[in-house]
Amino acid sequence: MESKEKMLSFVKYEHELETEYREKLAEAKRKSDVKEFFAEYVLRLLRKINPDVPMSFTDEIKFDEKEFKYEFTGELAKVVEEIGSQSDLKAIIRRMFEAAEHRYKKIEHDENLNYFRIGNNAKK
Repeated sequence: MESKEKMLSFVKYEHELETEYREKLAEAKRKSDVKEFFAEYVLRLLRKINPDVPMSFTDEIKFDEKEFKYEFTGELAKVVEEIGSQSDLKAIIRRMFEAAEHRYKKIEHDENLNYFRIGNNAKK
């Protein structure tokens, strides 16, 4: 019989942060706010799992503006890979990102609509 490695679950921590995270995203007025909140809450999640993770790691979350994708770099990438290889961490981060992406696209859509409206009003 093969022994399976035990997978750790951090859903409890996800649920502890989820309401506040979603409220912060809903309050976001700028795309930069969305990126900031995503980075902050990913780090807060990681600190619940491992309190030694410094908040300064937010600098190690890089964003692609055009496609709104994220990437972990440096020490943060190592921490996420280490914890994520034996847990549901990556799935939780993916869900957090999906919520952020939805808000980001909504703000972007609203900005485009406002730009269009301003352009039309200028012609009157």
